[in-house]
Amino acid sequence: MPSPTIKQLISRGRGVMEAERFEQFTLDSPQVLGESAQELMSKIPPSFGACAMISSMWAAYLNDNFSVPAIVVAGDLKISGKTIFKCKKNLPEPTKSGNIVSANWDGHCWIEIDGWIGDLSIFRTAYQIQGASHLKEFILSNFGSGRGALISGKSDLPLGMKYIPKYVLKDNQIDSLIGGLAYQVENGI
Repeated sequence: MPSPTIKQLISRGRGVMEAERFEQFTLDSPQVLGESAQELMSKIPPSFGACAMISSMWAAYLNDNFSVPAIVVAGDLKISGKTIFKCKKNLPEPTKSGNIVSANWDGHCWIEIDGWIGDLSIFRTAYQIQGASHLKEFILSNFGSGRGALISGKSDLPLGMKYIPKYVLKDNQIDSLIGGLAYQVENGI
């Protein structure tokens, strides 16, 4: 059975109207992605495994400030055929208190908009790995060191790098993750 399209995932997770809005949007230039990525990364300290929080903040920032309907996607990341992050389930819905509690979610999150993938955590994650790592070696050999944001057309990703969407996050998940990120930044965690 073929994997669902991003539009199908949006329809299931966020509704048909949101899927149509996403599908009809045209990103005139990726410049807004780059500028917003720089803005956010200058304010968010590096943190290992923060892909869901950072992607949620970025999507909300793009939506709120530029009317760009970016979607937060949860899924797998494969590098040269090897699964680096395997998403077996979606992030949980927040509790009534607004918290998301999950100690064993192993997927990866990124944003998508109009055929573009944006990933603010992949370089930070790779560079923080101590010792040998398939991810770290791939990132260093294909991008070098000192990179901040991966912004790429899906078809322009390096050979062997594959983002596999499985779920899209809902607003309540995004809001809770943003709250968690804000708490971490404010408290220096």
